[in-house]
Order: sequence, then C-alpha cells, then structure tokens
Amino acid sequence: MRSRTFILIFLLFTSGIVFGQRIDEKQSAAAKQFLYLILKGNSDSCWQLFDQKNVPGVSQQQFKSVLDQMKNDLALFDSFEMSMTGIRMVGDKQLKQYTFKATSKTRNIVDDVSVDVLFFDSSQLVAAVQPKKLLKENSASTSSAKETPIENAFTATIDSVSYKIVGINIVHFANNEAILAIQVEYALPSDPATIQEFARKEAVKFAKYLMKNGYIEKARIKTKEIDRRLLENIGVSFLDPAKGGGYNVLVTPEDYK
Repeated sequence: MRSRTFILIFLLFTSGIVFGQRIDEKQSAAAKQFLYLILKGNSDSCWQLFDQKNVPGVSQQQFKSVLDQMKNDLALFDSFEMSMTGIRMVGDKQLKQYTFKATSKTRNIVDDVSVDVLFFDSSQLVAAVQPKKLLKENSASTSSAKETPIENAFTATIDSVSYKIVGINIVHFANNEAILAIQVEYALPSDPATIQEFARKEAVKFAKYLMKNGYIEKARIKTKEIDRRLLENIGVSFLDPAKGGGYNVLVTPEDYK
C-alpha cells in the first residue's frame, strides 16, 4: 500500500483554495508552535501535535524523515510571519490553511520561502505542512537541502522516450541520513488539480530507471564514503522550465521495486 505520508504532506496542495477565511487563534498558535519545533529538530513533540486520527497509516519514522527534510529546507530561517489564511478543499474534505512566510532576524536572505500548515475542521492538531519555494531553472539541485552529486545533466531514454535529466544527487537529511534523488525536465499539467496524480504516476518510472541502471548501488557506495545512511525512498523532482518551477515526489520502495 502506498504510504499516505507523502500524499498528504507533500502532494496535498494542488486542489482548490478559498482565501481570506477567519483566523482560529488556537490553530494559528498550534501552527507556529509546530513550525518552531521543526526548526529545533524536535520531531517527537511534532508527532504529538500531528493529527494521527485523521491522517492514518503514517508511521512515526516516516513522519520523522519528512520533518528532517523540512528542517533542512528551513535551515537559514529562524522565525515565521503569517501571511495568508484560507480553506483548502481536498476531495470532499475541507481543511483550514495558514500560510507563514519564513524570515530571519539575523541573516539577510533573498530566498522567498513560505510554509502551508493545514488543519481538519476545528482540530488543533496539524494535518499537513509543506515549505514552498520555486526551483531555479539553472540548477541541478533537487531541493534546498545540502546535496552530493552523482551525475550531472544527460539525456535518458525510457520506454523509447528521451528525457533531459538535470542531475542525480544524494540529498542530505538530518541524523546522517540521505535519499537518492533525480531531477527531470518535464512539462507539468496546466491544470493544478491534476498535478498530484500525474506526478505520483510519472515519478515511479524514473525511480525504476535509477534502480535498473545501478544508481541505487552507486548511492549506497557514495553515502558510505560521506558517512551517511541511505534511506529506501527515492526523490523525483519535476522541473518545468516554461513555468519556472517544479514539483517534488517521494517514491516508496514498494512502488519502484
């Protein structure tokens, strides 16, 4: 079964939203508390604030891996300012969304990063969270975290179709963990509501390509050299030059093996 961790935490944000809804002060405070706990690397406390009842099937280890990546994504920042509120419709469910702009009181940072935090109904437990930053067109990086390159740009042929691979990298997580990740130039759907399903299906073939062509073994060797432990999930990053942005997916081993 596909883990719902990555569907809810990474891919939830493509459905319709209505902005300007009333702020629930308790939810807003819970969202800020959750974000500051991420900065501190306190995943155990975040787990206690996570809506495990409404988001079932998520293990604490999976949850921790996601938060470790977010901590890396937010490493340059030390504070948050709420910039927007709204209602997010996901299927037939309505969630309240609070968007925070990540800021720094000590550094002059040009990156524009914000974070969405979602809640079911009047719950004060966090249902989903995601930092948002457009990928740069001239970068082979798959994320804002530290990375170790395995291979630079080349053209790959998969099922008789040629794809421009921007880069294959090892993405560093906290606690000396890492994942193998590939970035691909790909025209994303024009309808945002279809991106989730598109990315979920398309990502699998690129993860399988990495496995078939020995990149998982290369990543294992490289992670040992840099004293890291390679996780089994594979990251696939779609970069659409026409849109100037990208979309990231994590593929679990049960899907690419």
